[in-house]
Amino acid sequence: MSDPVAKIHKKDKKPDEFEYHVAQTIGEIEASSPDLKGELKDILITGASEFEGKHHGATRQAVIIFFHYRSKGLLKKIHARLQSELTKRFRKPVVLLLQRTIIPKYFKTKGQQKRPYSRTLTKVHEAILDDLVYPNSILGKRIRMKADGRRVFKVLLDPTTREDIQDRLDVISAVYSKLTNKEVVFEFPQSRDFPV
Repeated sequence: MSDPVAKIHKKDKKPDEFEYHVAQTIGEIEASSPDLKGELKDILITGASEFEGKHHGATRQAVIIFFHYRSKGLLKKIHARLQSELTKRFRKPVVLLLQRTIIPKYFKTKGQQKRPYSRTLTKVHEAILDDLVYPNSILGKRIRMKADGRRVFKVLLDPTTREDIQDRLDVISAVYSKLTNKEVVFEFPQSRDFPV
């Protein structure tokens, strides 16, 4: 097993105790399962935290792990297996996200360089939502304005994969709300072809 600190990639900061524990757990998974070893050796963690928040009156707990954006391809290949292994070891839902950067609208750049669309607030929040529901697909999104002025985002998910994600929706909704300050509700349409 490799050194757990080598799996953590943080600029100008030392990893805290929980991040070290997460890196150690991923190292143990790498050592125990040979089919994941090739991908896990190149994956880097940028942060990890324990999440506890309220959603619809109930307290939800989860582990949020942020991975370096360059690990995206490798993480997508082993996402389901890694998530289930980590859930078994931490005994609570685990959420795997990629670390993304939001650049302000009026960021001073050299010359005429524009800010990339992938670094805007809207695009980063959409990408976080995609990461949270992965490997399920989002069929549609709606914004509902409440009478008191609140916005609720309705997200339509693929009904064919309902059993895979149904038990995690409350945790996903609570984590998304904590990260983006947006309220989200998940629904499954009757048909995949005509989500309404």
